[in-house]
Amino acid sequence: MKKILILIVTVLLLGGCYDNIELNNLAIITGLGIDYQDDNFVVTYEILNDTKTEDNTAMLSYTEKGSGKTINEAFTDANFRVGKKPFFAHLKIVVLSESIIKDKLDQIIDYLLRDTNIRDEFIMMVANGTSPDTIFKHNDDNNPVVSDLIFNLITNEIYNDNLAINEPYQKVLAKLVSHKFDVILGSLSIIDDAVSLNNFYIFKGYNVENKLDRRNSTLYSLFNENVYSLDFTKNYGEDVVTISVNSSKKNIDISQDEINITLDLEARIIENSADLDLKKEETYRKLNQEFGKIIQKEVNNFVKILQENKSDVLGFQDLYYKKMRKENKDLWTKAQVNTQINLKINTKGFIFEVEL
Repeated sequence: MKKILILIVTVLLLGGCYDNIELNNLAIITGLGIDYQDDNFVVTYEILNDTKTEDNTAMLSYTEKGSGKTINEAFTDANFRVGKKPFFAHLKIVVLSESIIKDKLDQIIDYLLRDTNIRDEFIMMVANGTSPDTIFKHNDDNNPVVSDLIFNLITNEIYNDNLAINEPYQKVLAKLVSHKFDVILGSLSIIDDAVSLNNFYIFKGYNVENKLDRRNSTLYSLFNENVYSLDFTKNYGEDVVTISVNSSKKNIDISQDEINITLDLEARIIENSADLDLKKEETYRKLNQEFGKIIQKEVNNFVKILQENKSDVLGFQDLYYKKMRKENKDLWTKAQVNTQINLKINTKGFIFEVEL
């Protein structure tokens, strides 16, 4: 029995050493950038680098870049320059340039779908006003791994400024294939010398159709129920009152020629320089009415922009099909769209509600 135990332990220990040697020969890729410059595809890898120092071990990253006339040639060139076997199991972020999404997105989607080495759980984004290579090189001592920084910006509500779209690639791909959804992707920019989330791009099929401005991009969070601290301000002479919406639930009802959208919102007052009396119930009822109208106006404008651009990022076509069991491709552009805002302002333990 003792001999058997010794043999098992020996095999396990030897297996651990073997795995450790293999790990040293892997290039662990956590970020991937794809660009198109001067008639060439350009691929950028962000690679984890376990660098030992005298005091401790710091996980850093570095980049390698390859190019080619085809996307496959670019990946092959990048792999050659790495000098190790590329390992994509920890891939978190894929960043596409504006030149890629302009007319080459279908080629990228096809390649990523066919390459079985690349997992489909990463988040795909657009480099807005910069290049993927620049973004992945924008690390520092505080943020040594850019892909981790981006992932944290997206998943931590306190840092994302309501500009986070946390949809894995497999879900984006499903929307592209279904033809009942338009796809929306978040973007990254370099703002004040830091990697930051920015406004959204809308795709119909594989073609980019529209780019929302920053404010309308944040309003999308009301519809995907991912809102965090979305502020609305009303002027009272030279003074202001600001509320912050921190919860959103939507209900959409669809008929043959009508779409009814209801948003149930909860908010809190974060600024009151107008010196309103917040101890009176009528103050809150007034604020609910006034801010409800402000929010409804912005929501209606957001919906109008989507409708004018025929951008069905809210999935009305899919909802109609599930309800009616038939397609109505003209629904979004021809239907009467009605919105209702149910706002609750919660402050100092009091909640008052108003319906518009």
